[in-house]
Amino acid sequence: MALQPFRDEQLHYFKFASIVLNEFPKALRKPFKFMWDNRLTHHPGHQLWDDSTTVRNLFLALEGGPGKTRVPTNVSYEEWDCTALFQATVYAKSFALPDSTGHHKTLNELFIKPRKLAQGVFHASVTSSSGNNEETFALAIDQLRLLRNSLCHSNTSEIVKATFDQYVQYAKDAFNALGVKTDPIDAIGGLKESELPTNEVRKLEERIRQESRAIVSFLREQISFLQEQISFLQQQNQFQHQHISFLEQRVSLDLKALMSHSMEKLPTKDEMLNMLAQVATSKQEPDVAHQDRKRKENASSPRGVWRNEISTVVSHLKSSDFASALQSAQRSTDTTRKLFGEEDPSTANMYLLLGSLQRHEGNFTSALHSSQLALYITRKLFGEAHSDTAQSYFSLALAQHSLGDYDSALESAKCALDIRRQLFGEDDSNTAESYYVLGVLQHSMGKYTLALQSKQRALHIRRKLFGEEHSDTAQSYDSVGVTQHSLGHQRSSLHSKQRALDIRRKLLGEEHSDIARSCDSVGVTQHSLGDLTSALQSKQQALDIRRKLFGEEHSDTARSYKSIGATQHSIGDHISALHSQQRALDIRKKLFGEEHSDTAQGYDSVGVTQHSLGDLTSALRSKQRALDIRRKLFGEEHSDTARSYDSVGATQHSLGDLTSALHSQQRALDIRRKLLGEEHSHTAQSCDSVGVTQHSLGDLTSALRSKQRALDIRRKLFGEEHSDTARSYKSVGATQHSLGDLTSALHSQQRVLDIRKKLFGEEHSDTARSYDSVGATQHSLGDLTSALQSKQRALDIRRKLFDEEHSDTAQSYDSVGATQHSLVAKPLIWSEAEGDIVAIETTK
Repeated sequence: MALQPFRDEQLHYFKFASIVLNEFPKALRKPFKFMWDNRLTHHPGHQLWDDSTTVRNLFLALEGGPGKTRVPTNVSYEEWDCTALFQATVYAKSFALPDSTGHHKTLNELFIKPRKLAQGVFHASVTSSSGNNEETFALAIDQLRLLRNSLCHSNTSEIVKATFDQYVQYAKDAFNALGVKTDPIDAIGGLKESELPTNEVRKLEERIRQESRAIVSFLREQISFLQEQISFLQQQNQFQHQHISFLEQRVSLDLKALMSHSMEKLPTKDEMLNMLAQVATSKQEPDVAHQDRKRKENASSPRGVWRNEISTVVSHLKSSDFASALQSAQRSTDTTRKLFGEEDPSTANMYLLLGSLQRHEGNFTSALHSSQLALYITRKLFGEAHSDTAQSYFSLALAQHSLGDYDSALESAKCALDIRRQLFGEDDSNTAESYYVLGVLQHSMGKYTLALQSKQRALHIRRKLFGEEHSDTAQSYDSVGVTQHSLGHQRSSLHSKQRALDIRRKLLGEEHSDIARSCDSVGVTQHSLGDLTSALQSKQQALDIRRKLFGEEHSDTARSYKSIGATQHSIGDHISALHSQQRALDIRKKLFGEEHSDTAQGYDSVGVTQHSLGDLTSALRSKQRALDIRRKLFGEEHSDTARSYDSVGATQHSLGDLTSALHSQQRALDIRRKLLGEEHSHTAQSCDSVGVTQHSLGDLTSALRSKQRALDIRRKLFGEEHSDTARSYKSVGATQHSLGDLTSALHSQQRVLDIRKKLFGEEHSDTARSYDSVGATQHSLGDLTSALQSKQRALDIRRKLFDEEHSDTAQSYDSVGATQHSLVAKPLIWSEAEGDIVAIETTK
């Protein structure tokens, strides 16, 4: 039966249907292919889109594997309809980008959802107002989706001319934004009724029905699809981990005293070579005939190329050339995937190795992606409760930790421990390793008491399994010492670290990287105990070993220069300290380039020393550079970014720019509260910094409130007898003093002195500082005799610790002289402006 003549509204409807159903899919394939070819080049195994089964399977893997996407990757993308192409672009995880917090989100989540368009409303413009190409692509593609929905959701088969013209213009604007020609739209728009034959109209009607069914199916399945994704992510935190391929733990820097305490374990060469061995041995051909064939194999054959690439990675690792190893590993991973397939144990192992190298080089986002691919493969091959799957989960946890996603990393580690205990029992080396790593992660989150329990459990198991004189036992002793240090148990910390050093010396001799690590670790605690001469000797020994083992331009050598600079700074040798910190920075810039986390740390350390030398303009420039790098690497909401804001604020304060200083320090506090919660040592430190600047701005009530909050957190975290608690009492006392509450101020300062004497003994720089602060408050109360005794004690300690020409010694002479003058010149009232009350670059 022939169709009745069309009314204009019906003709517009079918012309618009032809544009949507015939031209939209063609237009959408172009941005998909462009994004695939240009946005994913950094991913392992990437190849240009050629619509082959291999490249479609790679897209499927990036989306999470079968069942995780509605894109029909089993057929050519020329057959993908609008629904599939929307899924493959704005809803695709493959093209996800980091948001301001560093978390990756799809283009829909980043650019479309926040606009919250009402039903039936279109985007007013598909061009990004900020010039962001990704946003423009997302808006243009979503505009086509909205136009498609308007067709399929229509209750009639008619569109009035004004609406049709508007729809056509919307479509043309979207095509232009996507770089697609609009000629087909114009051609269809100009069709007359006679140019739409009956069979074409029937096809359009059927295709509209199919597209409508696809939309309904998509909407019904979307919730189920998202729930499956959530379930998949939650399951990542349920199972064990097997080998440590990477460990990095960094304890908070004491920027204001330029005292750093860090314990870092990157993937060792042996661990990476072991991964390669697992790859190679899994493909060995044991019989003689196979061995003979392998020897005769042409080096240019696929397997020959693969073996050569593996050998190249091994060579780079043995020479500690990790940057070249990473480049070779990327090629080897691609070859392994092509040779053995995506779902093969060797491919998974190569992804794990690649992730370790990417973490080593600071490419944390890529490391996370590699770990996710390894996890996907091992889960599919072996299921959940398998050691290889556990290793992949563990690699994922480390990547999450490196990116600052501490909660996810900690949960992954806890679940991994549970599985290892289930598989291997309590007294097993794998279980001990899990306790050790869990402790490291807990430490990094400021959960020091829990961390100490986990690390001591690992030590107990290792001593039981291996005895005292074993490398794993030594590792545990050192790690326990790191957490004891952070808890303020300095003497216990020194004992643990010295035990680790003694074991390692007996096992490894003097010139070994672990000996250097132990020497530096011992030096850090000696520094905190006030034994700066011994600390400098220990750290210098670590530097000497590292220079001999690795040469001058090596990351460990740079780390030693930085550590030595911290102690030189505290001794008062700021010129040497700046030289050491600058040397560390120069090495890191050469090794890693400008935009690397270690380079950022180097800039900040240089800035702290420049600050102490009084070169505040240069200090601010160095610290601002560190902040810029960290914001680019990690985004705004990251612990290192917060650390930079706080450090920048310290120098802004000293420059007299108090408003900017308060803004920077408040930003650090806001980030830390969001990332770490209220009861964390870094949050306490930020509360105190904010309080110090509020004090300088004259807002003493707010200052006291901020400082009291810091004290409350520290007392809850560390107890009374801890160096950070003492620091808070001192800060609170300074503000009480300025408020005129001298009795409370004296009580606070005396509490500081009592804690420091118990922690460090009499002859320590912090004890001397407390004697001087107590004396200052006694002076203000009019108890000049007691004040003189306290200040004289501070002077005696400083003369013994330092030389006569040290800045602290000079300050003590000046302080003693002021009280002596007041004793002679009674009833003259003299008010001491104590330097360290307002200085904020001295503590953290």
